[in-house]
Amino acid sequence: MGKKEIGYCHICGCYRKLSYEHIPPENALNSNKAIIYTGDDVVKRYKGEKSRYICRQQGMGKFSLCEKCNNITGSWYVPQYSDVAKDVARILHNRESLGHGDILGFSSNNFPALAFVKQVITMFCSLLPIEEVKRLGFDKLLLEKESNEVDTTLFDLRIYLTPANVGQLMIGPCTVLYKTNIGFETMVVSDLGAYPFGFILNLTPEHPIEYGASIMRFFEAEYGKGYNMQWGLMYLERTSDTLPMPLQFKALPKDKK
Repeated sequence: MGKKEIGYCHICGCYRKLSYEHIPPENALNSNKAIIYTGDDVVKRYKGEKSRYICRQQGMGKFSLCEKCNNITGSWYVPQYSDVAKDVARILHNRESLGHGDILGFSSNNFPALAFVKQVITMFCSLLPIEEVKRLGFDKLLLEKESNEVDTTLFDLRIYLTPANVGQLMIGPCTVLYKTNIGFETMVVSDLGAYPFGFILNLTPEHPIEYGASIMRFFEAEYGKGYNMQWGLMYLERTSDTLPMPLQFKALPKDKK
């Protein structure tokens, strides 16, 4: 029998048995074995040194949600998110390769905007401290099926396209020194790269990020309603495939900023 994982659920905050939260969802191209490096072992692998890893046969993710919250979010938000992820992955597979900074046009006449963005928030909850989940109001947002009420002044959420053949990324909030046009800014961000999408949760929205496209307007949508969508998704490559770090993207060509 496998060892039980006991802890605090990252959505409801209850202390109980935790279930495995797939990040991204299992049926959103995340059903294969994942080799996960954490902490100092990431750096050791980058240097070519002997390093330890966690092998997850069930795909990328972590034990972070109780069974109730996992089942609720899985039934309310996962199907819509997964359909969009598979549609975009299919488009990428059937076209010529994109270059760094290229824009992929995506259109839909029935885009589930609110369910999609709430699934993105669900994934970030597994990476955020529980206190931060509550400060941002993500717990109430997710546990009320049709709710779109969240304080959008507290954060910014952006989307980009990520390559399939490189290390994926699950980074909780960390302080990053980010270069802007006028110098450097200290930012607190969480970065999640899970093919075909990458997402940046900026917890210092007073310092905007140029990469990707904002999806904050999705919080204005209604649950269960599909929208006409014309979307430009930016494809981004990191400075290192072996040691992917938050916001460490290659410089954008001037004509693509």
